Amino acid sequence: HPAARAAVLLDTGSERRAELHGRAAGLLHAGGGAAAATAEHLLASGRVEEAWTVPVLEEAATLALAEGRVGQAVEYLRLACRVCADGPRLARIRTALVRAEWRINPGAPTPHLTELTTALHRGHLRPSDGLVLAKALLWHGRFEEARDVLSRLGLESGPHDPETAAELRTTRPWLRCWYAPLLAHVPSAEEEPDPRPAPSTAVSWRLEAATALDSVLSRGPSEQAVAEAERILRTSRLDETGMDTVESALLALTYGDRADRAAPWCDGLIAEAAARQSPGRQARLATIRAEIAVRQGDLPGAERYARQALEIIPAGSWGVAVGGALASLLTALTAMGRHDEAADQLNLPVPEAMLQSRYGLHYLQARGRYQLATGHLNAALGDFLACGELMRQWGLDVPGLVAWRGEAAEAMLQLGDRDGARRLLEEQLAMVDQCAPRARGVAMRQLAATGDLRQRPALLRKAADVLQEAGDRYELARALADLARTYHDLGELRRARLTARRAWMLAEECQAQPLTRLLGVEFGWSSGGDQSARESAPAVSDAVLSDAECRVAELAAHGYTNREIAKRLYVTVSTVEQHLTRAYRKLRVSSRVDLPTAMGALTRAG
Repeated sequence: HPAARAAVLLDTGSERRAELHGRAAGLLHAGGGAAAATAEHLLASGRVEEAWTVPVLEEAATLALAEGRVGQAVEYLRLACRVCADGPRLARIRTALVRAEWRINPGAPTPHLTELTTALHRGHLRPSDGLVLAKALLWHGRFEEARDVLSRLGLESGPHDPETAAELRTTRPWLRCWYAPLLAHVPSAEEEPDPRPAPSTAVSWRLEAATALDSVLSRGPSEQAVAEAERILRTSRLDETGMDTVESALLALTYGDRADRAAPWCDGLIAEAAARQSPGRQARLATIRAEIAVRQGDLPGAERYARQALEIIPAGSWGVAVGGALASLLTALTAMGRHDEAADQLNLPVPEAMLQSRYGLHYLQARGRYQLATGHLNAALGDFLACGELMRQWGLDVPGLVAWRGEAAEAMLQLGDRDGARRLLEEQLAMVDQCAPRARGVAMRQLAATGDLRQRPALLRKAADVLQEAGDRYELARALADLARTYHDLGELRRARLTARRAWMLAEECQAQPLTRLLGVEFGWSSGGDQSARESAPAVSDAVLSDAECRVAELAAHGYTNREIAKRLYVTVSTVEQHLTRAYRKLRVSSRVDLPTAMGALTRAG
């Protein structure tokens, strides 16, 4: 009876109970009992002396990790470390413990790193485990120790076993994308040809994901790299492939200007990490999700995901990777006009070694944007140029990672160097193609500011079209705001007001308060102008436009004339007028002036 059992156990002393657990573990093992049940008795006993206990604890830990019971796996491995006397086996167990603790908190394994380094010096650490140690040291900014680990592994002379060879083939592109200055310490593929296949599917996927990301960051986005990243995400699971695989695949999509396709994958993986009790992985994925949100113009979302990452893992445990979450948070807060909060984040201490990693590039960009928004133009320009110099040195100079030329050009324009800004922007536009719509649209918007006033509308309209296709609402709002100002300066006041209202609605959705306030001031809206715009929105949630009517109404809402719309859609002006008439009726508006508000309301309702 449960009550009788509880009474007996309550009346049993702790030493006697530990002895009973130890005997139960021995009986289970002798009878072929499950490793998990045996390991639980070993934990409760605390007295582990027999040689058979270590492999049982290892097996139980492996099963627990596969089932998402990370905390239990950590306990099993810690106990195994305490009782294992065999040097090489202890090093292998300690490496597994580092991997398991990393899932919970990347800062937790720090005490083990010194012990693993000692094991390496004694020759007890396998080369593949040595690479795990090197990656952990890099995370914490201990670059000199990581270099020493790579050198002691004898990588320059090439590996001799298939597992190490496969890990090295994976490490090269991974290092290039995360810690490029360390790449010189790993032999190149040309120096070490190895036709042997990877020893496991997980290693193969990790290599393919790292190669896809390397391709995007070194040569720019391509349909092939994007397709490869999505194929990996379709066939992988977080525990089967490891965090490096999904992280590389997600970033290949994100930096490849496919944030809209990366977002649902990332959301699913965050839910999986939470279900598998892996808060460390959940936080790292939330950091990527924040970067995705920035590129979609979802400023509140970027703030939410970045804060979530920093709440799950304290800033002090992030190591150099803290730059990723802080960069997205700084970018969002700056664009939303919350400069005091952004300054608080900038005051947080960050590792100096962060600037020798990919995370440092994003941090420099975000800090530069804050400096630009707060009027420190030379400091902003310095951050953007420093970012560009690092990217060139590392061979990662692609706008999809950080469009530093456009950022620097904006600072130059405010400093009065129009020619210098134009040179940078023309150089950047020459680097992007149809595979990078967001980077191309932003560069066109920025380039328009360097040209003649009458030439700006065509370029800004094209930039707006491209940015709408790319799905970045904040950058689209900025392009439309510039277009509205250009129309105003050209004396086309009706067009200016139409476009400005559309820009204002987008900026409000993004909570970009500086942009909404500026539009209000520039176009004479009172402090309640935004409210009047909101109240003027017709009730159109039930309106159903045909595809043709929707296309015509969208172009008209962006300020295109009927003739321009007809030319773009390859239809007659009469057809455009008919579509507009039907759209007016369905949207319950009487003129083009109300179209931006009506179409915005229709989009939100949809």
